[in-house]
Amino acid sequence: THYTKGLSLEAIKLVFENLEKSYHGDVEAKSKMHDASTIAGMAFANALLGINHSIAHKIGQAFHLPHGRCIAITMPHVIRFNASQPKKRAIWAKYSYFRANEDYAEIARYLGLPGKTTDELVESYVQAFIKLAHSVGVKLSLKEQGVKKADLDKQVDRLAELAYEDNCTVTNPQEPLIGDLKHIILDEYEGTESTF
Repeated sequence: THYTKGLSLEAIKLVFENLEKSYHGDVEAKSKMHDASTIAGMAFANALLGINHSIAHKIGQAFHLPHGRCIAITMPHVIRFNASQPKKRAIWAKYSYFRANEDYAEIARYLGLPGKTTDELVESYVQAFIKLAHSVGVKLSLKEQGVKKADLDKQVDRLAELAYEDNCTVTNPQEPLIGDLKHIILDEYEGTESTF
């Protein structure tokens, strides 16, 4: 919303500018990361969250992984899903029209990332996120977190159903099908690029 967009953009910018420096011990950057966390909390307390958290809740619980790491693993896939053209019209996403791709492009522009088209800007944002995660040692696949493929395959249908039922799913900018959530979770195993 107009009330939360400015907070969200500033929190994202602070993270991109300070996370790596904070990780390496810069005290001022650590302080700015605390600010980013608080500002992000102010935004999502009003706008709520989406399937990034829905999926992260479920995979973290199933495989005993830290929530923040699960958020990072899930993020590139969810950005690509949310930025893809919807398969069906949804009224519960709280939007008059599909605009998630434009919102992600706006984030990329705010961060000064390259790209001329909306699609280029969205992918630029995804790549910048991946680069940032790698710069602080985050491995962006479930396989690299020690999850066994057989264990994932046994649980993926139930995890997708549970993620669909998660409270955060209701406020996602695009309504997912259970199959979409399963697709994302399976792509997270190798960290392969999700396409929708």
